[in-house]
Amino acid sequence: MPPIHIRPASTATDDGLRLLRNFDSQLSWLSSIGSSAQWGDTSRSDQEDHRAKYRGKVERSERGWNDPWSRDWVRAYIAEVEVKREDLSSELLAIAGESTKDAAADADAVRLPVAGMILQGQSSDYVRDIVPENDDNDPFIYVPYLLSDRATAPHGKGAGAVLISHAKDEARRLGIKRLVLDCWKGNGDKLVQ
Repeated sequence: MPPIHIRPASTATDDGLRLLRNFDSQLSWLSSIGSSAQWGDTSRSDQEDHRAKYRGKVERSERGWNDPWSRDWVRAYIAEVEVKREDLSSELLAIAGESTKDAAADADAVRLPVAGMILQGQSSDYVRDIVPENDDNDPFIYVPYLLSDRATAPHGKGAGAVLISHAKDEARRLGIKRLVLDCWKGNGDKLVQ
């Protein structure tokens, strides 16, 4: 497998929408295993409120890149692999932000986004009965989002592990000892079996 590269998410490449498309790519699979209750069956990338929310997360990440950790801290990342242009379908070239008309471009390879991750300084409201507000005496980094794009499989194999490793590195750099990962416990644990 090619190496997985992690880059900060960017508004210039509309990575808020990219993150939502990762959600959308999971919907039919979740439905197929009886887990559609997790996110429903409606595309998020088509809904302006979701687009604004994720665009906002990417903007906050970009604006605060050099800021120290705080409860308002947010970082968004995209995992990419470099793939030969000739090995990609037109659908995957579109995901890479390329098109078949670009096939004559100088580069033999393109960067294909395969997964994304968001790190936050506090837990989401819906998990506060399980994960409390962040405590300055024992802070954590909350991982509300870690998703691959099923359309890019198998190119992104291992991207989740690389992103988690990146989150651990970020925590160490900040002197934070805990990561808290958001995970849905539903459908008789079928997601974790």
